[in-house]
Amino acid sequence: MDINFIPSVFFTLFFVVDPLGLIPIFITCLSPYSIKKQRAIIFKATGIAASVSIFFILFGNKLLNFLGVTSASFLIAGGILLFLISIDMLFARPSRTKIPKEDYSSADNGDVAVFPLAIPMLCGPGNIAALLMFSSQVGGKPEMLIIIIIISVVIFFLTAVVMFFSVYLERFLGEGGLSVIQRIMGLILSALAVQFFINGLHQLGFVK
Repeated sequence: MDINFIPSVFFTLFFVVDPLGLIPIFITCLSPYSIKKQRAIIFKATGIAASVSIFFILFGNKLLNFLGVTSASFLIAGGILLFLISIDMLFARPSRTKIPKEDYSSADNGDVAVFPLAIPMLCGPGNIAALLMFSSQVGGKPEMLIIIIIISVVIFFLTAVVMFFSVYLERFLGEGGLSVIQRIMGLILSALAVQFFINGLHQLGFVK
């Protein structure tokens, strides 16, 4: 196993989910409810997001093989998608893979735990693409898939903690602090995205 694989998975998934950048969204979605109801929403949202993620980790490689998509091709495609997400983070623009905050009221009046929190906020196209990338890289090895699952669950646990303390974190970090952190995360994610792109080209034989 590549010694850099685990930190690469962790930081990529953490930056793609971007729990710190989603603090204003968490507050908007959770503030109308009591503390008890907020806990139930957080538990349900993270549970759904984790379940969807685990599904793609376990069966993503089979899906790609069925579609005839090589891991190299998906590394390149995933790298491009993650790079676009990182650009949004760097320039503090609404993510093109998630729903803008101002659209929540008109998007859905149902269960906020399912939509928009679980999908697409916690488990959106960027997260799914990253999971498919990593699961295709390990070639279906059970021990490697378990590692990815554990990391993904840890990320959602950390996100649940951020959701629960979102009001206090926003007060502590302030709008400026959150903006700085999001830009730093976007910068690192952009570098990871470029590396995924290069790895894909390497697998195809275009780069030594």
